[in-house]
Amino acid sequence: MVKKVLETIKKYNLIEKGDTVLVGVSGGPDSVCLLHILYKLKDELEIELYAAHVNHMLRGEFSDNDQEYVTILCKQFNIPLFTKKCNIMEMAASQRLSLEETGRKARYDFFESCSQEINADKIAVAHNKNDQAETILMNIIRGTGTDGLKGMEHRRGKIIRPLLDIRREEIEKYCADNNLNPRIDASNNESIYTRNKVRLELVPFIDRLFDTKVVESIYKMSLLVRDDYDFIDSYTEAQYKSSIEEIGENSVSLSISKITSNHPAIIKRIIRKAIADIRGDINGIHNRHIQDAYMLCIEGRTGAEIHLPGGLKVLKSYNILKIFHSGKEDVAADFESPVTVPGVTRVCTGNMEIIVNAITIDKFKTDLPDKNVNSDVENYKKLRYNSLIQFFDYDKLYTGINIRNRRNGDVFYPYKSSGTKKLKDYFIDNKIPREIRNSIPLIAMNNNIVWVIGYRINDKYKVTENTKNVLKLEVTIRKLKMED
Repeated sequence: MVKKVLETIKKYNLIEKGDTVLVGVSGGPDSVCLLHILYKLKDELEIELYAAHVNHMLRGEFSDNDQEYVTILCKQFNIPLFTKKCNIMEMAASQRLSLEETGRKARYDFFESCSQEINADKIAVAHNKNDQAETILMNIIRGTGTDGLKGMEHRRGKIIRPLLDIRREEIEKYCADNNLNPRIDASNNESIYTRNKVRLELVPFIDRLFDTKVVESIYKMSLLVRDDYDFIDSYTEAQYKSSIEEIGENSVSLSISKITSNHPAIIKRIIRKAIADIRGDINGIHNRHIQDAYMLCIEGRTGAEIHLPGGLKVLKSYNILKIFHSGKEDVAADFESPVTVPGVTRVCTGNMEIIVNAITIDKFKTDLPDKNVNSDVENYKKLRYNSLIQFFDYDKLYTGINIRNRRNGDVFYPYKSSGTKKLKDYFIDNKIPREIRNSIPLIAMNNNIVWVIGYRINDKYKVTENTKNVLKLEVTIRKLKMED
């Protein structure tokens, strides 16, 4: 048994020499077996062991006895132990989650906080081969996508599952052979939870009906599905990253035109990834939720939104699909900096760096597409520009210019329009999503917007046949990486 677990650890690179490993221990056979085996392998693997136990307070004195048992066991092995009591019943009611989901969340939150305290490299949990089969069957019953068929992974981030290749019967025999006397939760033998019904009724029924070992069959299938998943997931990740327009602590905005260029299966996976980025997981998010978000993206009108579990909202705004925590929208911080003319100006705001290169051109003697043209009038018509390169009548910008985001009272005379309007109205008329308006950089002279970067310039400052001196502005916008 110890040898089999060691083979799993090596095969999936679960533990490296020198690792600090935190083991989640409930006191039941699985977690006690895991703790004992890792204790036996401690010197061979050159690891430092810690344990963590959450008392769910669901079974009165029995829950307290579980905690006492784990405390005594860890003292016997000289393993430092973290414990915490959580009133799962009250937490489930306040969070509107099932007892199972609330308990799981409480455990993993506690494990993570303990791992940070001791700077743990891995968090070991005791899911076994039977758990894997039960999880996949539950996913199928809930209407899972193909992702649900791969089940749990041996390693996901810090979380490792060294017993995932071991059957429950082997674990129970190991505990008996080593006189570990683990705690037995009587409720595990009652069909009161979905998982219990699957374990106690569905799995034995399938085995009897088809004369097969369904746990082994499902386990083999999960390994095959995992290879397919790895390929599809890497492709989806690339598509997801390329579709991100803006990302914050509480929200992510996706380009609808970019994500909808993919097959519907990939679109749904992109939405799932975005939700996972905001929430940290997708627990409680089912296929119907992903389908609702998908239909909003494909067919929803601008301004339409849907609610998802966990306080999430999905909003469609023109070409943007925004997923965010309700009541926790990221608000772009105000930024403003004078533009050096001539010269280079750099401004960092949020996850963006904006670089403005200002060049003055005297009577069009430089930077012209046709050096054989001599007439000023002919030259100004040949100036090349795009959404991030523009030309202005420099003499009209007499008080200097700034780069900033919008302010109350901003006005704008869009190029080739009929007159001045509020910047807010310009954004609305041009269907610029409300969620990104505060992030759009502007070139301004006081309250007059000279250029909505990426969109239009102010007609008042355009180059004409009467222009004597030209200001050329080149703008580069790049997303900052974490290391920046």
